[in-house]
Amino acid sequence: MKTLARLLLASSLATLGWCLTDEELLILSPEELCKDRISDEYFRLKADSDGGDCRDVVRCDRAGLAGTIRLAAVRCPAGLAFDIDRQTCDWKAKVDNCDRLSKPRRALPNLKTDEPVCADGQLQCGNGECIAKKLFCDEQPDCSDGSDENACSVDQDPNRAPDCDLSQCQLPDCFCSPDGTRVPGGINPDQVPQMITITFNGAVNSDNVDLYQDIFSGERQNPNGCQIKGSFFVSHKYTNYSAVQELHRRGHEVAVFSVTNRDEPNYWTDGSYDDWLAEMAGSRLIIERFANITDGSVIGVRAPYLRVGGNKQFEMMADQFLSTMPPSQPLSPVSLSGHTHSTTVCHTSVTEMLKTAHQGPIQFGKW
Repeated sequence: MKTLARLLLASSLATLGWCLTDEELLILSPEELCKDRISDEYFRLKADSDGGDCRDVVRCDRAGLAGTIRLAAVRCPAGLAFDIDRQTCDWKAKVDNCDRLSKPRRALPNLKTDEPVCADGQLQCGNGECIAKKLFCDEQPDCSDGSDENACSVDQDPNRAPDCDLSQCQLPDCFCSPDGTRVPGGINPDQVPQMITITFNGAVNSDNVDLYQDIFSGERQNPNGCQIKGSFFVSHKYTNYSAVQELHRRGHEVAVFSVTNRDEPNYWTDGSYDDWLAEMAGSRLIIERFANITDGSVIGVRAPYLRVGGNKQFEMMADQFLSTMPPSQPLSPVSLSGHTHSTTVCHTSVTEMLKTAHQGPIQFGKW
């Protein structure tokens, strides 16, 4: 009976988020409290309404060579409370989940099994149901428990792009480095020229324009004598668009950093196509209008927190940014430093630089 009681209590805490009395908590071991819980998730042992402190949370931690499970306690500073949903400390007035013990649990699909459990081309839902693989992570729940839409991160999505195949990915059409150490063309590392890019993200206003003027005063130059240029990934809030217009006039690249710059990383990771469209294409429209940039040169995208939004983000970028680049002329390749490799002509604008880029589709990287 005691074992059964412990199991029921653990199930209550893990799935329903009920508050447990001090006596009930003493029954449960760390192993039972941590069952089926990811290691970096913080949760409460007692809710605010049940005598707990909204500042206090714990997480499961494996200690020592034996991997003994223990509870590591964390307390937010005075005046703050722990937001269970966002997994961070915030001002107490902004936290509305002090009466919840943990994040809601979602059913997950069984993507990896020891033996095949579904027909070819199918994967198993969390409840054992089998559906077509292509239905996973398409923003439409197809499993009756909705689990086909609950494991869709860049690393989990079963329909994500395949890993780099070095036998298929060959220059000049393709290049990849699984571990980040390969050098294009097999050049010795000590012979690779150093490329430095100067980038900024966020609002452009009186808080930073003086710094930008100091950095780009003309004293610092590239090896060919051209002045250095920067890339400014602009967010909408608090931005002075006359200052953005001046940066563009001086030849700096202006790109987008979103409209809202929301401080919820999962908003970007789990964002839909329409979310990314509104944030990035919407930001470009605002910049073009209020900074009066009409030459089509706003083509760069940087995601807040450098988060990757998976296929939805890249589909939006392909539709809205890579397909709207200015026409180019087949002259010399362009570098990120704002000048071409084979000439000492200094470009005065991003548009002029793009016109001297090589003809054909250009695959801009995402930051």
